[in-house]
Amino acid sequence: MSRQPLPLLWRKNPDYWDAGKVKLDGINYQVIKDSQQAMLAYQNGDLDLVTLSGEQVEQFQADPEFKNIMAGYLWYMSPNTKVAGLENLNLRKALSLCFDKEAVCKNILKDGSIPAYFAVPTLLATGPDGKDYREDAGSNYFKTDKAEALKYWEEAKKELGVESLTYTMIVEDTESAINVAQFLQSEIQTTLPGITINLEQMPKKNRVERMQEGTFEIGLTRWGPDYADPMTYLDMWITDSPNNYGFWSNAEYDSIIQSAKKGDLALDPAARWKALIGAEKIVCDNAVILPVYQKGNAVMQKAGVEGVEFHSIAINRYFKNTTKK
Repeated sequence: MSRQPLPLLWRKNPDYWDAGKVKLDGINYQVIKDSQQAMLAYQNGDLDLVTLSGEQVEQFQADPEFKNIMAGYLWYMSPNTKVAGLENLNLRKALSLCFDKEAVCKNILKDGSIPAYFAVPTLLATGPDGKDYREDAGSNYFKTDKAEALKYWEEAKKELGVESLTYTMIVEDTESAINVAQFLQSEIQTTLPGITINLEQMPKKNRVERMQEGTFEIGLTRWGPDYADPMTYLDMWITDSPNNYGFWSNAEYDSIIQSAKKGDLALDPAARWKALIGAEKIVCDNAVILPVYQKGNAVMQKAGVEGVEFHSIAINRYFKNTTKK
């Protein structure tokens, strides 16, 4: 949102069914990739709302205009199982355990993000028992264990008949993604001697295209939920899903997901919930993805701006009820 008289990029829709309750005539939205420039624009009064990153969070977290919000985005590395070596389960397990998730969140991001010891985020969905999915499913996967990771790497080397491997990880060219990727690169290469990770930066659109095409080895990617159910994540990893970037396939998993969507499980909420927890376990046990963190957002919001709603599902920022003094 901007305080300057710039052309409105988002205008109020007079044909919206509830237009009478929309207070703002429109919103000026600016894309500023450099977080320092964005914060300067906020301090100069050019922006009403800005997202912080890295050191900025520590610098401004005591400010009364600072807000910390948990988002539903899960960031993870996706290994392409069609690439030589990455089809090996022991190698994928080694990669999943070899980096410090706590350090990613506390030392790199510093924005309220939390370590991802799961494939389905917290605060996403509530089960038939009224509990959050993660409370029922637990968060016991992918705990950082560098000694155990090294054991898996030794087994992988024997099974693959190699002493070293080199992979390229593609990453979008945003500040936070690059910083996280560089940390992961260092952790992997330090913990698993013999593995080399090269980084290739590109716009998000190109990264997504490369991953959908399968023309990549490892990708640092993310997914945000479209609706409040574990299925918004779990159906990504069925065979031939366009979002199954790693091209993993498991008949048992496919069967569970299909039944939960439109079979017998779909008619029994309690059984479906339990089955989805089991399906997630299959994904984690097979290291289909290598979770890194669940995104938190640190933002600054001008005191005169009220009614901005932050959601972890679907549209992340909802301005219908927003007012500005």
